[in-house]
Amino acid sequence: MSRVCCFIIVVLTLTALTQSAVNSDEKHWSFQLPNRPEIPNVKDAAWCRTPVDRFVLARLEEEALWPVRDANRRALIRRAYFDLIGLPPEPAAVEAFLEDRSPAAFERVVGRLLASPQFGERWGRHWLDVARYAESTGKEFNFTYPHAWPYRDYVIGAFNEDKPYDHFVREQIAGDILSTTEKPPGDDPRIATGFLAIGPKRLDSGGDGFRLDLVDDQIDTTTQAILGLTVACARCHDHKFDPIPTEDYYALAGIYLSTETLYGTIKQKYSNNPAGLILFGPDAQQRLEAFQAHEQKIADLSDELNQVKSELEKLQKAGEQQDEMHEVRVVDLKQKVETLGCDLLALEENKPPRPLYAMGAKEGKHPQDSHVVINGNSSDQGGLVPRGFLTAFDVDDSIQVNPMQSGRLALARWLTSHSNPLTARVMVNRIWYHLFGRGLVDSLNNFGTLGRRPTHPQLLDFLAIEFMDHGWSIKQMIRMIVLSHVYQLSSEFSAMNEAADPDDLLRWRVSPRRLDVEALRDAMLAISGQLDINASHGSPVTELGDQLVRRIALDKLIPPSNRRSVYLPIVRNYEPEMLERFDFAASSLVIGRRAVTTVPAQALYLLNSDFVREQSDRAARRLLAENLDDPDRVVLAYVLTLSRRPTDAELREALLFVREVAESLAEQGKNPSQTRVAAWAGFCQALLASAEFRYLIDPGVHETTSE
Repeated sequence: MSRVCCFIIVVLTLTALTQSAVNSDEKHWSFQLPNRPEIPNVKDAAWCRTPVDRFVLARLEEEALWPVRDANRRALIRRAYFDLIGLPPEPAAVEAFLEDRSPAAFERVVGRLLASPQFGERWGRHWLDVARYAESTGKEFNFTYPHAWPYRDYVIGAFNEDKPYDHFVREQIAGDILSTTEKPPGDDPRIATGFLAIGPKRLDSGGDGFRLDLVDDQIDTTTQAILGLTVACARCHDHKFDPIPTEDYYALAGIYLSTETLYGTIKQKYSNNPAGLILFGPDAQQRLEAFQAHEQKIADLSDELNQVKSELEKLQKAGEQQDEMHEVRVVDLKQKVETLGCDLLALEENKPPRPLYAMGAKEGKHPQDSHVVINGNSSDQGGLVPRGFLTAFDVDDSIQVNPMQSGRLALARWLTSHSNPLTARVMVNRIWYHLFGRGLVDSLNNFGTLGRRPTHPQLLDFLAIEFMDHGWSIKQMIRMIVLSHVYQLSSEFSAMNEAADPDDLLRWRVSPRRLDVEALRDAMLAISGQLDINASHGSPVTELGDQLVRRIALDKLIPPSNRRSVYLPIVRNYEPEMLERFDFAASSLVIGRRAVTTVPAQALYLLNSDFVREQSDRAARRLLAENLDDPDRVVLAYVLTLSRRPTDAELREALLFVREVAESLAEQGKNPSQTRVAAWAGFCQALLASAEFRYLIDPGVHETTSE
């Protein structure tokens, strides 16, 4: 039998089995409301610190497995710092934690990290992956989005203030039309609707095709990010595996077709119906009027200056016809040109602040239902479908689309209803994933039939209900998980457990995880003492204005910056080199789980890139500036990079390395001060390129150290 035939048989069998499951009377597990489970009894109740532990230990005991030992305290604080704020702990913080032997020591560390402004920068970036945040359209004609950054800042602020997740979701979908009582103080929920505007766009297409592609992106992002469902698969035909008919897709499409998306691209021949933007900020209208008035003054003065220059040029061409009056007139015009030039320069240098704009969405002028588009062909329309929601599961029947509105407000409330079985489950699963490297449901964006079943279904339901019952607080959910015994386990290997559960699905340890690229870059800057910890408002892309990206020099598109990586400009197809090398999220897709690759180009980058070498040099100078002897410098380098002291063998090898490199450079006639810096820079670079720096790991081999 040919391979093709075998493949066809497998596909047909899978389809038949899946359709059988879909058509059965019993709903798929994720379409059923979570029920609060009984907290399981366990044999070793003393091991458990939180209800989370009981669910995990009960499963382990069923399989006659036992969790590994606890992480050592240095590894634990390093893990918590990177997980919660994406930065390494300072040596003083590590030492303070080691000295604090009270039972609440770790809880206090967690509380400080959750209250840190760096928390929102870390966890906001996780949401930006899901929201496919970027600052250009991508596709064939890649135009800048100069006003995407306010959405980034909104997300960071929302995570810092612990905005209830249900409110956060409602603002993503309908922040512009929420009632006054639903608007929180201190921020503008209209900016949250940038969620609907910042996706990739093919601006060279026209008419209905462009609008339908825009709506498809909005449906795909909304349903994957919030519901964990691939509803966009039903654009051209009923979903092949989940109970999502094409009519449900176009019920949602009607909502978004009744919405005006404000993405703000310029009036180029490649653009299709360029949209407006949201004017925001304190005194927004007055700020706009002042800016426009100043711009008009500049324009008027420029016109006057050009007229005077033109008159002067004509007089100077008069040549032999010059007389005394003529000479006086020329002198007067020259002085006037100089005066006007100075006035114009002063106006340019004293511009009032620019108005603040953001991408987003607003209600369309004529809300209306959508026709089914047959086979995705916009010219082949089927029946009219009332605006509405998915029918695969039941949600509060009182939530209905107001025929005079787009339906986004109703959709926002439908998504966040306590009777929606998916929204809370999907979010707590994302939180678990970012703390353990694997979700309770491994397919983070797909809770449908082809998605993975939960490894701990009762724990998932427990967390979802706790999440909703405690005000949809993301910080509270993180605190509960991080304070569990399960989170505080070592990453050490157990041959017995590995034989029974090689993928650690039952959570008998905390599996080693590589730092994501933002944490790698930010940690290098922190260790070298170069990290600018201040929040960055705005973006270099804003200063570039509306342009085709390929016309912009790379150094202007991505200028040097020592701020945190979340503030780097993210232009589709032009991501900063380090982000591209180390598996940054594809900004045109809804990314729940990033790829984790290990390729030679990464090692070469760590050895040869100007950025890594500069941070190594800066770290060396930081070490040499301390009033320490060389052994203590080695200890400080280890604590800065790995949050631990070196073993005795590592200390000897490090000192030998530094001495031999310095001697080798001296033999080449190098300046003694330069050889010392270069030797220590080489040592620092070796630490930054080490696997232990790049991974969250507790190898359990550092008990015999120089301390």
